[in-house]
Amino acid sequence: MNDYINAVITLRFFPCHKRKERSLVIGGKQFPMCYRCMSILLGYLAVVPLLWLAADVAFFKLAFIGILLNIPMVVDGYTQVKGWRVSNNFLRSFTGLISGLGMSCIIVAGSIQFHRGIEGFASFIDSFIG
Repeated sequence: MNDYINAVITLRFFPCHKRKERSLVIGGKQFPMCYRCMSILLGYLAVVPLLWLAADVAFFKLAFIGILLNIPMVVDGYTQVKGWRVSNNFLRSFTGLISGLGMSCIIVAGSIQFHRGIEGFASFIDSFIG
């Protein structure tokens, strides 16, 4: 049980390279993930207000916005992997936050569409039975 708790506290399960030069370090202690991953998780916090705000937005519109918001991080990561340029922690944080917001849009779009499908199925069953 202690190994499980330790893995959760240190975020060992999270797929991040955890390089010290790309991670937040406070008082000599390294945060257990890089700036980009940390910002992606912060962007996920947008799920709750998006569920409330985007209830009437079309699925494809919200999913398309989510995909567009992920493009900057993909471009940043791709150009960095190819060695065309070197990214910095501010840019990693910014593109990660935008990507987290985009993924939140995709999650919310899928959740709302799933809910609409369940409502439609329930009304079909209701009309069939009743």
